[in-house]
Amino acid sequence: MRESLGNNIWPGWGDMQIPIVVYNESHAFLIGLSEPADGWIRMPHGDIEGSAWQTIAPHGYYRQALPASGENPQAFIVKIGETYAASMTTKDWTGIHLMEITQAALPAFISPFVPYALVINQFNSDWYVAAVLHESFHVLQAEQSFQRLADAESANALEKDYPWDDSDFRLAWSTERQLLAETLEGNIDDDQLRVIVAEWLSVRADRRKDLSDDLIAYEQEREWLEGLAKYAELQSWLLADTSSDYSPLPAMADLPDFDGYQKAEAHWKQEVNQLKRNLQFDDTVFYYTGWAQAEILDRLMPGWKTIAFESGVYLDALIAENLVQ
Repeated sequence: MRESLGNNIWPGWGDMQIPIVVYNESHAFLIGLSEPADGWIRMPHGDIEGSAWQTIAPHGYYRQALPASGENPQAFIVKIGETYAASMTTKDWTGIHLMEITQAALPAFISPFVPYALVINQFNSDWYVAAVLHESFHVLQAEQSFQRLADAESANALEKDYPWDDSDFRLAWSTERQLLAETLEGNIDDDQLRVIVAEWLSVRADRRKDLSDDLIAYEQEREWLEGLAKYAELQSWLLADTSSDYSPLPAMADLPDFDGYQKAEAHWKQEVNQLKRNLQFDDTVFYYTGWAQAEILDRLMPGWKTIAFESGVYLDALIAENLVQ
């Protein structure tokens, strides 16, 4: 999918050779890289973990048992030798984690009765492919601007200082999210878009009056890192449904939970609804608000992607600069 549609989403992304590592509770698996160096390194900073990769013939992939000490590739990116690779839990293992998260969020007396199938039906092969592509976009960020990626990932250390529990702050954030969702809903013309975006920028500036420069940068860096990957993830799904340049591999038809990306529009609307009202107030919010800003920039500033990876270029600042043009 990325090779067919990637360049339509981000210049050069479809041309890249990006290996993929997936892992479960016991093993890591690698495709897309020949004669890999031993182990992996978590990005942006880490030591070599794991051991030699074992060739699994004739299937053309590599495997190794995870260390007994518990290290595993992260759901982000790793480096194998000198090569960046996207990294993600396997589909089955991701489903198990989703069920655990869902049950943990439910009242104790309900949790045991939530059927596994109810959760997993919302998480199918279409969703999983898009999730892997989300992580593979981080490889593009690393290749083109590693220091920017490292700074954005390191900024997550400030999460503990962010005023997540401040009720007024949360209310202002809710207003921001609803305004951003309005830019994604329905068919609004450019004049309407500019009015909504101007209001959003005003709300954002007011919310940030008592926020330190470090925490403002934390927001912007996370929106750049994870918001752009979220944008690539959702654009991939939409284009896979509508583009004549792509057809899924025939083997995908053998998967009972693969919908051929035909529910892309419904998923898009669901994600807009998540942005608008259903998100928990945690770091996940930046995935969604960064995605919305990327969509706004597509309309306000064609060609914005040529400078988006430069140091100090933030999505909200680009929008503000181009709103008056």
